[in-house]
Amino acid sequence: MLAWISVHDHVVGGKLRELAKEIGCSQKEALGILVSLWLWGLNNADRTGKLRSCDKYDIAEEVLSKGITPGLEPERIADILIQQHWIDAEEDGSLYLHDWDTWQAQWYKFLRTKEYDAERKRIERDKKKAEAKKEPIEKEIADIPSDNPPDSPVDNPTDKPKKPKKPVKKKAEKKQYAEFVSLKEEEYQKLVSGYGQGAADKFVEELNLYKGSTGKTYKSDYMTILNWVVEKVEKKYPGLIQRPVASRPAVKEHEEDINPFGQWKE
Repeated sequence: MLAWISVHDHVVGGKLRELAKEIGCSQKEALGILVSLWLWGLNNADRTGKLRSCDKYDIAEEVLSKGITPGLEPERIADILIQQHWIDAEEDGSLYLHDWDTWQAQWYKFLRTKEYDAERKRIERDKKKAEAKKEPIEKEIADIPSDNPPDSPVDNPTDKPKKPKKPVKKKAEKKQYAEFVSLKEEEYQKLVSGYGQGAADKFVEELNLYKGSTGKTYKSDYMTILNWVVEKVEKKYPGLIQRPVASRPAVKEHEEDINPFGQWKE
């Protein structure tokens, strides 16, 4: 299976021109450097974009040491990629390919689908094998004569009548609002009425991208949205959320804004 990356058209723009000018090469060569970096990242980065056991010297040696214009310094190019945030450097020294989980989402979606299909086919094969073993046993049981004669009564008239079973309440079905996000209709309407249509859809979009890129699952997508997605969207898109005035509770001065699930945020 050949691996592939997504190269979006808007990569050609001001940021690419700045990269080319800083390196001292053409925009086409700068784009080639980025594509080489991303292709290398398929085997050296996880789904979040974190480069495993890698520093700028590894990038310079493995990505930038060949195929560039003579006179260009690989280590200097690696520094520029970090400075212009094509590569994100964390305080602990970890390096991440910028927005890797977003721009390469299609590749990881393909891998998940492939894994799912392989598992589905395996289950089907196991099921057919189990059914093939079960058929001879059922035939042998059917051939065993019954202990009761054909005219023997089936039910004992002294048996007490069985109590009727209580009807089982049907749970509200969830709808698929995105590939990896499902909500009950009433949950989605609560988000719309509490935060506005645009914000509700953005909650779904952000959670869908996160779950799709990390493979995480939650018992309740609705509670996950309330837990941390709302706060993330509010910071990322100021002014998008439109809360009804009546729904804004008064905050007491002595109360602290504590999120007990903060450790699971991105």
